[in-house]
Amino acid sequence: MHLSEITHPNQLHGLTLRQLEDVARQIREKHLQTVATSGGHLGPGLGVVELTIALYQTLDLDRDQVVWDVGHQAYPHKLLTGRYNKFNTLRQKDGVAGYLKLGESKFDHFGAGHASTSISAALGMAMARDAKGEDFKCVAIIGDGALTGGMALEAINHAGHMPNTNLMVVLNDNEMSISLMSGQFLAT
Repeated sequence: MHLSEITHPNQLHGLTLRQLEDVARQIREKHLQTVATSGGHLGPGLGVVELTIALYQTLDLDRDQVVWDVGHQAYPHKLLTGRYNKFNTLRQKDGVAGYLKLGESKFDHFGAGHASTSISAALGMAMARDAKGEDFKCVAIIGDGALTGGMALEAINHAGHMPNTNLMVVLNDNEMSISLMSGQFLAT
């Protein structure tokens, strides 16, 4: 399956491992080509290709809500949610936004730019879901650097006091936070 044919993430359901690996390769190629010409953040999106595919192969994105913590790690998300054909306009006027943008896609559930907001947003969505008696998954994806933010820690604390609220938090612990990288460069 060519990546340009994927307009809905649920199309990943039922694909073979070989097909998923091919989709991952195509995401990386498109990501690299686009960022090389239009600018953008290279590393965060490349670091979550398989994570995005794995989540979207198992979740029902017609119902479930996914909140990405740092918008520029959501480039694979954008490629799997119908924005492949416009992806070359990334970060350009009237093009695909460099971050998550509510009006851009029904799959962008929270307009996030920078770090530490995903757990709080997803917890709020989960609490609203429960208050309405609805049944779907709320998922927050947060990186190792963003997890250090006060808002993320407050949200984890709040979630701990909500024992009946079903919330999934995925930690992308890739040791690639900015502070860790800066420390590594300073040490060399």
